[in-house]
Amino acid sequence: MNDSEDCSVREGSNKAFLQDIPNKSPTARDAKPPLKPAGLGGWLILPMLGLIVSLFYLPFSFWVAYADVFEYWNLLTDPTSSYFMPLFKELTYFEVMGNVILYGTLLYLCYLFFTKKKLAVKVIIFFYVFSLILIIADVILVKELLAVPVDDKDVKEIIRGAVVCAIWIPYFLTSVRVKNTFLN
Repeated sequence: MNDSEDCSVREGSNKAFLQDIPNKSPTARDAKPPLKPAGLGGWLILPMLGLIVSLFYLPFSFWVAYADVFEYWNLLTDPTSSYFMPLFKELTYFEVMGNVILYGTLLYLCYLFFTKKKLAVKVIIFFYVFSLILIIADVILVKELLAVPVDDKDVKEIIRGAVVCAIWIPYFLTSVRVKNTFLN
């Protein structure tokens, strides 16, 4: 066998050998980095627990706050009553509608969150911001319309809402876990 025949035999056997080996070269499909971290774990557990607690806390706190209002509704809203408070009815409607919107958003958010929908990120940001705006508006309206002074409890609620927004909104916008979890 001469050198040219020997070379062609080796090339032929190498080609046959290489065909038996699976293709390990990276393709565009294989080049994606693994989706880590992902899932409802890590720091994402805290807002998840907050949503679950809020499902029960919001109706309970609403009932506690408005039990007396509903009991004395006629006295507080009747212009002929000595207990009449101007604009009390409108303020109460505002608060009730705000809480209904908040709770409806919470229910929808829980669905989006636990089904890991992409829209959950936008809705949770809306939920946090709307909660803070509702607290601030309520405190201002009660102070202005009913001449009730702002107390420490109101200030603590505003600070708590602002801290929640300051922590969780940037987290939901920048977290790798959030981006890898809410994909649908």
